[in-house]
Amino acid sequence: MLLNINNNLSSIHFFQKKIRERFMETKKRTFTRFLIIQVLLIGVLWAADRIFFFFESEFFNTYLDHVLNLPNVDLYIAIMVTLSAIMGLIMNFVWGVFSDNTRSKWGRRRPYFLFGIIAGIGMILYGLSNNYIICIIIDVLIIGVTSNAVSVSQRAIIPDTVDLERRGRANGIIQAISYLGLIVALAFFLLGNELFGVPAPFPKTGTIITQEGHFILLTIGGLIYIVCCVIGFLLIREKSASELPPKRKFIKELKDLVDLKQLKEQKNFFEILLAATIFTAGIYSVLPFLFVYIFGLGFTTTELLISVAVGFVILIPAVIFLGRLADKFGRKRFLPILIVIISITYACMIFVTMGTEVNYILFVVLLPFILIGLLGLDTIINAWAQDTLPEDKRGKFYGIFNMVYTLSQMGGSLFAGIFSVTFGRPAIFIVGAILFLISIPFFLWVKETLTKK
Repeated sequence: MLLNINNNLSSIHFFQKKIRERFMETKKRTFTRFLIIQVLLIGVLWAADRIFFFFESEFFNTYLDHVLNLPNVDLYIAIMVTLSAIMGLIMNFVWGVFSDNTRSKWGRRRPYFLFGIIAGIGMILYGLSNNYIICIIIDVLIIGVTSNAVSVSQRAIIPDTVDLERRGRANGIIQAISYLGLIVALAFFLLGNELFGVPAPFPKTGTIITQEGHFILLTIGGLIYIVCCVIGFLLIREKSASELPPKRKFIKELKDLVDLKQLKEQKNFFEILLAATIFTAGIYSVLPFLFVYIFGLGFTTTELLISVAVGFVILIPAVIFLGRLADKFGRKRFLPILIVIISITYACMIFVTMGTEVNYILFVVLLPFILIGLLGLDTIINAWAQDTLPEDKRGKFYGIFNMVYTLSQMGGSLFAGIFSVTFGRPAIFIVGAILFLISIPFFLWVKETLTKK
């Protein structure tokens, strides 16, 4: 009798334990209302970031050509872009260290969102510049310093806010919202050309945007950035200072960079950094040349709008699905398969322009896969990289992770540029496919960070 009672109690305890485990597992999978709001707010920040840096890369460069009318303008653009990239490489790390060790009543990341006000004002002032030196000062020294404070903080706040089991879906939602920002930026780009474009003065040909047009567009971009950064500062919530690890001195953080013992402890981080750099080189072998390639196909404005609309209508739900996939099955399981599929579609792009004919239908079919390769797979890679960031040094290591974009941009664009000149512009997609495939064994080398039972 006593034995039966004990057995029954054991069974009850067993089932209670299983119920608790199931409840905790379900809780980890579920997004609370508070977390959804936080993720949406971070997504708004990312969307503003997309708009801001699209304007910076496109309209800052056209300003040098259309307004300042500089001779050999490509050289001046290259110098400014290079200096801006170097500043970003340095300041991402610096601001990352500062934000890791900030213990204010507003949090450790949120105060740095306010630097977006200075960056936004800098973008507006750029539209009033009357010489190249002022453009350099605004883009490199003002915007290059302040905008990177926002960028590294808004990226580091994701793993600060979202736990491991929900991080993939959170990144999917954030990326999807950010692509809405990219659509807005593209709309302004096309609209700006329609509203403010005038025939280029002789001996130039084509259309240029006036200084007034640039000023209006850059003011819009700057104001959007300022408003979104202020909203992020006011509404996003962080852990209290009492829950954070002790502060560390900046000099100590620098010394850790050359401490081999410390660096070996972050082996998984540096492995994902290497794999992501190779993959992102594939992205930058296509991205800088994509608009030139598309406009060179000779499609009408209506055809372009239809193809872009189809691409983004598929891209946005795709990134949300990829986030769910990463949370359900882990980061590593399906990524190699997805890269192979994307690489095949990239290679197929050469058939869009066979001979003198342009296959519009094939272009519309392939464009969503091109966009998923350029913008979508980042959802999984970002979540995986965030998993490897040390909790007390996420800003610092995100600053280091910024090397992925700087190094891959230089290597990928240069490699693809050589192939484009030698074999024709469609060859950029072959370069992208090759680099994507090369990245697969490096991703397989990285340890899975989300182990599923």
